[in-house]
Amino acid sequence: MKHITMVLLVFMSMLSINCSSDDDNSSDTLAYEGEWSGTYTGAQDNGSWTMQINTDGTVSGTATSEVFNGTYTVSGFVQENGDLTATVGNASSGALFTGQLDGSNASGTWNNTTANMSGEWSGTQQ
Repeated sequence: MKHITMVLLVFMSMLSINCSSDDDNSSDTLAYEGEWSGTYTGAQDNGSWTMQINTDGTVSGTATSEVFNGTYTVSGFVQENGDLTATVGNASSGALFTGQLDGSNASGTWNNTTANMSGEWSGTQQ
C-alpha cells in the first residue's frame, strides 16, 4: 500500500508540473504590434499610409492620396501568420489592401474595384 501511495504521489507531482499554466497568452500577432508606415503606387493613384496594429491584430490608420488630395481611414486585421486585410475608405467604394507582414517589412496589393484602380503597397514597422 505504501508503494502505491508513493507511485500516486509521484504521478500527481508530474501531472501538476506538466499541466502547469505557463501560457503567457501571447501570439505571433504581438510581433506585428506597433506603428507601420509606407507607400502605395498604381497607374491611377499613389500615396502614403500609416497603420497602428494592436495586440489583438486589429488595424487602424490613415492613407493619403497624392492624386486625389485626400486622407482616408484604414481599418482591418492582421492574422497571426502576418496576413493583412485592410479597407481604405469604406467597404463599398474604398480600396482593399491585402498582403503579408514579415519581420519588420510589409508588402502586398491594393484594389479598388468601384473605381477600377489597383497597385502595390509596401512599408516597414517603425
